[in-house]
Amino acid sequence: MEEEINDYNPQEFCEHIESVLQNEWMGDEIVEERIWGETPLKQHFVFVISKFLWYAVRLIVDEEYRNFKVTRESEVFSDGVLCKEEFWTLENARKYAKEKCKNLEKGEFGSIFSYRIRKLPLDVIERFEEYLKPGDHIQRNLDGFLPLANHEGVYIGDGLIAHINTEKSTTMAKTILTEKLEAHARIDPFQGFLSPENQEVRIVVHCLRRRSRKDIRAIAHRLADNDVTPEERYDSGDYHFTKQNCQHFASYCVLGEQWMTDNDPFFNKIIIKAANLIGSAAASKIMSGEREKRSESESPGTSIEIVRDDDA
Repeated sequence: MEEEINDYNPQEFCEHIESVLQNEWMGDEIVEERIWGETPLKQHFVFVISKFLWYAVRLIVDEEYRNFKVTRESEVFSDGVLCKEEFWTLENARKYAKEKCKNLEKGEFGSIFSYRIRKLPLDVIERFEEYLKPGDHIQRNLDGFLPLANHEGVYIGDGLIAHINTEKSTTMAKTILTEKLEAHARIDPFQGFLSPENQEVRIVVHCLRRRSRKDIRAIAHRLADNDVTPEERYDSGDYHFTKQNCQHFASYCVLGEQWMTDNDPFFNKIIIKAANLIGSAAASKIMSGEREKRSESESPGTSIEIVRDDDA
């Protein structure tokens, strides 16, 4: 596998910083107080201190895919600023910035996952190698049954996606909820990730990268290897719509922790309610089929009344 991809451009990042600060309501910057650093994965960042009636410290990170439009973001302060803290004294502002810088340089990012979801151009299906890099965390809408939920996977290069899917079809809500015991981590062509093929594709850009692209690819390959039996793959047979799903798989590969991007409380209520409705319908269908099987296996001399859902 290739070495870690590093697209750092000092001049471009500096121009980005100036552009971000121009859109911030921040008083006067204390220019000599900029504190620069880089994470263990060579991701660059800067702390900027400014003064109005008090002192503010802003963290700006050299995030990827800044040229693509943001459709949703979480745990960020503003467009371009990852976080902001305020202090009454310059001494405390300096102390905070220096300590935070040391933590980031050691790869200590804390338990909060900050991300921006960015929309890819519509021609991504024909030009995915141009827009995507191996190790990218990608996303699309699940389907019409659950419009607020998303299906996610990891692009591993060569036109392939590692994600949670069944052997029979692309991942849709009705497929997962009725055949969830068959769902497992697997590797499919990029086109197999989409449903339908002209669907919008997005990148989940984690503001602070926690794993190298090389490691992400290796982990995704290991967990979703099509050459092993389904039982040997990532949590095969343990699929759960809200506790163990495609998002947990993708986040584990990328972040090292199982986590959901669809974690907004409001969205969760709607998604879970819709899932329950679909699940109830699926369960009714399954139970009806089981009753039919049992009736066929009964001896001819036994009288059993079968109550079907459509007779109720």
